[in-house]
Amino acid sequence: MNDTTVAPRATIRARIHESAVKRVTRTYAATLPEILAETLQNARRAGATRIRIAVDAFDAPNAGDFPDGGRPSLSVIVSDDGAGIADPALLLSFGENGWPDDLVRREDAAGFGFASLARRGCAVSSRPKSPSGDTRPGWRVDHAPEHFLGEADADVLPEDTAPFPHGTAVAFPATESLTAIRCAAAAAARHHPLPVLFADRTEGDTADGEPLPRRAFLDGAVHAETWRGLAFGVFRNRNAGWNDPDLNFLGLTLAVRLPTIETVHGAIWTVRADVRDCPDLELVLPARKEAVETGFLKEMREAARLAVYRAMSADPSPRPTFADQARAQRAGIGIAPPPAVLRPWRPALADADDWRDPPKLAMVGQDALVMDFDPDPPEAQALWRAAVRAGISCRLFEADRRLAGYGWHDSLDRVTDMSVQVATDGAWTAIGDLPAPERTDPSAVPLPSRPSAIRIALTVRRPTVPPATLDLPADLAFAGEAWSWIEDALPLVTGDSDLSPHRLADVLAAAFFAPCDDSDSDSRETQRQRFDDDALHLATRLLLSDADAVRTSIGDAARRELLWLCPKDRAVTIRIARPEVSVTLADTVPDS
Repeated sequence: MNDTTVAPRATIRARIHESAVKRVTRTYAATLPEILAETLQNARRAGATRIRIAVDAFDAPNAGDFPDGGRPSLSVIVSDDGAGIADPALLLSFGENGWPDDLVRREDAAGFGFASLARRGCAVSSRPKSPSGDTRPGWRVDHAPEHFLGEADADVLPEDTAPFPHGTAVAFPATESLTAIRCAAAAAARHHPLPVLFADRTEGDTADGEPLPRRAFLDGAVHAETWRGLAFGVFRNRNAGWNDPDLNFLGLTLAVRLPTIETVHGAIWTVRADVRDCPDLELVLPARKEAVETGFLKEMREAARLAVYRAMSADPSPRPTFADQARAQRAGIGIAPPPAVLRPWRPALADADDWRDPPKLAMVGQDALVMDFDPDPPEAQALWRAAVRAGISCRLFEADRRLAGYGWHDSLDRVTDMSVQVATDGAWTAIGDLPAPERTDPSAVPLPSRPSAIRIALTVRRPTVPPATLDLPADLAFAGEAWSWIEDALPLVTGDSDLSPHRLADVLAAAFFAPCDDSDSDSRETQRQRFDDDALHLATRLLLSDADAVRTSIGDAARRELLWLCPKDRAVTIRIARPEVSVTLADTVPDS
């Protein structure tokens, strides 16, 4: 804007200032995919029956700037047998094109595609098709970046080697390798309506080239239907990546975020759209890399969702979520509900990276208990042991809120909370009210006293009756904080428990081991080994004695660190009396 003061006009009208031409080189990024997409689209619109992409040694004089800053070594020539270009001036008249009105209406042709070559420069040769069938003379124009910017006039020259009997050829320089050009050409041709040939002429070969592979955009769909100039294809368990293209605009693919329907422990359904004749669909111009968010696009996504529902209705095991089944039913589409199966519940582990295969789905009975809360790993491990001992572990199932609304699911009892009480000196005390154990030895972690009994109370919410409490006798619980170090773990084990030190150490690892991933930390394996040693030492002290814990730890350390050094045929005696260590080797191993 300038500061010149002028009288305001009574009316104004949109116009394009001539300075906009100075920015035309920034309309496109000048990448190979963009250029090939535009040149192939123009060939199709010109009525071509086939397209050839040839690569030759670079000899064009009008090389411009390149995305990678390199120097061109190859030339890419895209030629077709279409109707040709009658007026060369249309190439540099941005926003104007010579396409028929019905084509412009169907495809929203913007007249900017040629600008994709503005940064590189190019040479265009063309021979227009004569309505009478006569052969017309060809012409050629070399375009440098200054021609695109309106800074210089481009000369139109006669060209006898223009495509014959009619058609257009566009040659532009490339810094990319031959392999990169072939890959970009293959990607541009994959879903294009016309056959595309690729010819490597860098070694002087003049053959027409080999056809690039093509594949229908909806190939592999299990269900197809049309809607307002689009063809929808529905796929079951298609391996789609992030931002995977789901719309094919006559060979140009882009992502418009059509719905993905996930089922309950079943297939993942996706949908793609192939444009046939859909003027209501608006794409962001000029590159058409994304769709304009319009009311039509919203309707399109809903229509695509209903297409998926119709495909699911024909599937023998659709397993829809309740929300999807209800939404389909409102649209008059019936989808069978999922069977009454849930995944059996298993206690959480402190190590989030310790991924294990989940248990297989199982039928639920009327006595099933859905775990509708997430206890921390120490609580979960103690609850699981108590459930196994009480014989109800097979009744525990994971909650799956995707099923909420189905009658069989909503009729199940739900565990919504748990509490732990400990019996000491004949009185029951909530585990959170227990006093912390006193430290009697500064060199050892304090141990909690062993209670006479432990009780885990589960709060059970039932659909039609007041909540109830399910009491489980237990022999193990954990006081203190979850997500703490092994030194802070406070395992409570009843005096009559049959837990062994090694089994308790395993439970401690499941409840508390979470490796540190800082850059200066030891490896996961080393951290786990140290944790297991400390856990076994703690478990042995608690269940046996301090002396037994010392003997066990020394024995485990010797087996791990020293056994490989000891000769197989001689007994080794090690005596440690700090600070002295003496080792005696027997002549032979005594008979056992």
